[in-house]
Amino acid sequence: MSRSGIGTKVRLGLLAGRNAGRSALARLYTSRLYRWRFGSGRPERLLLAPQDLRAADPTRAEEIIQNRFTFAGKTVVLKDASPFAIPSPSPAWSEGLLGFTWLRHLRTVQGLDGHHAARRLVADFVRGPARFGQEALRPVTAARRVVSWLSQSPLVLEGADRGFYRAFIRSITWQTHYLLSAGRVGPDGLPRLLCAMAATQASLCLAEKGGLRRRATRWLVDELQRQVLADGVHRSRNPQATVELLLDLLPLRQSFAARNLPPPPELLGAIDRLMPMLRFFRHADGAFAAFNGMGYTQSHLIATLLAYDDARGKPVQNAPHGGYQRVEGSSAVLLVDTGRPPALSMSHEAHAGTLSFEFSADGARIIVNCGAPAVGRDSWRQLARATAAHSTAVVAEASSCRFAPLGPSERPVIAGPKTVTLERRETPDAITLAASHDGYKAAFGLVHERVLTLSPRTGALAGRDAMLDRAGQAWRGRETVLLRFHVHPAVGARPGGGDRFAALTLPNGKVWRLRADGLPLAIEESIHFANPEGPRRATQIVVVVPRDDGGASLPVSWSLEPETR
Repeated sequence: MSRSGIGTKVRLGLLAGRNAGRSALARLYTSRLYRWRFGSGRPERLLLAPQDLRAADPTRAEEIIQNRFTFAGKTVVLKDASPFAIPSPSPAWSEGLLGFTWLRHLRTVQGLDGHHAARRLVADFVRGPARFGQEALRPVTAARRVVSWLSQSPLVLEGADRGFYRAFIRSITWQTHYLLSAGRVGPDGLPRLLCAMAATQASLCLAEKGGLRRRATRWLVDELQRQVLADGVHRSRNPQATVELLLDLLPLRQSFAARNLPPPPELLGAIDRLMPMLRFFRHADGAFAAFNGMGYTQSHLIATLLAYDDARGKPVQNAPHGGYQRVEGSSAVLLVDTGRPPALSMSHEAHAGTLSFEFSADGARIIVNCGAPAVGRDSWRQLARATAAHSTAVVAEASSCRFAPLGPSERPVIAGPKTVTLERRETPDAITLAASHDGYKAAFGLVHERVLTLSPRTGALAGRDAMLDRAGQAWRGRETVLLRFHVHPAVGARPGGGDRFAALTLPNGKVWRLRADGLPLAIEESIHFANPEGPRRATQIVVVVPRDDGGASLPVSWSLEPETR
């Protein structure tokens, strides 16, 4: 067996061992004999309700009033039964229900109906057996529930009797103590950080919880220092994490101020680093680039968060710690993944898209990655993570990363590019990114080199891709190498010049042309996953990398530029 094969087996064994240990602790914390450790004695008062920055939808509120519950694409219609007392149609549905993030929609209901529905549903959970079920006590689900209950406490508690008030506060206090233990051994990455933020927020909202606040804040500080990189990219390398973190960190900063307590410098520093990433990952149309688990961009959330950005300047162009590059010219924006896969424990959403790029101009995304599907579409998720779902070079339809076969919903990156090089050169006439990665070295013995050059004046993009062997020579393998350019669904693609270029028509009628060294371009079907309504049919432009007479792979130069009339 090869050394890389042995290393992979060792990593898989360590991962399986960690998962087994985590599962054992989870069973311990949720067991009847152990969970009473999290009792907190006399329930305290709520001093404040943190702001919820997420928008409320009156349509969703009306459905809840009518006992219609839709999560992860599945709708359950109830008569008199509690949603917590019925068999769940899917784990994702349960996660959506038990996280209670939907409570905010009931704010939009006129009169007292929203208050009554919110209180009834919270009471059903607090007084029923579901509160101690394993699904409800998944740390990340409990964290979302605590934050939602705190944020919507005025809605839930207005008109409540003393008995319900005490039960509500007692439940929040219990869950907070539970998170301080179970959250630390839960899944690494954003879920664990969410638990720390929820525990800290609860400690600020509850009266006379100084000891709890100190413990939670220390944990939060440790996780922020570990997970938010110096350039503001989260260690998972998922741009969606930037949005999720700011949606909870900004209200947390406000809660410290409301309690007349100085926020930890690490919290303020994390916000200061994260905020510029909102502009960094944005395209010309305001959507986020679809890298490493990023799905559909909820534009209203981005607009809400940007209102807190005091700098409001030009986006930063370089995120070296997170492994991303941004280049702007004229009306064009180029975003490139130039990083290695994240650590094993944070790679469950990571994609095999090293050196993939996205390009937008004239207010529209043109070349994109396929993105990540919405929650509840697990059958599509692994397909979206493959290299072929990205705008980059693909060898033998294989991915540049390997995913651990631990189950349909748990497939972290077990192997991938180890060395990713990058050189950025800027002149008045051009901005050039010269990069390479060795993700195909173990399987095929080759390195992918990509050079991307953007014109600051016209926004035209020029590229060059080459496949080299270990000696730096043109690769002579037998497998086919393809260049894939996935086209955004709103952009029309048609062949031109006898298949020597592709004409890309933007929604505003402007046309861009993609050429590749005079090589024939094939327009094929593709799928765009990052849509609110689900996967959407799209197109992709495919170029077969040619070979010389000796069978060596030739470099391919290509260009994407606006059509001149």
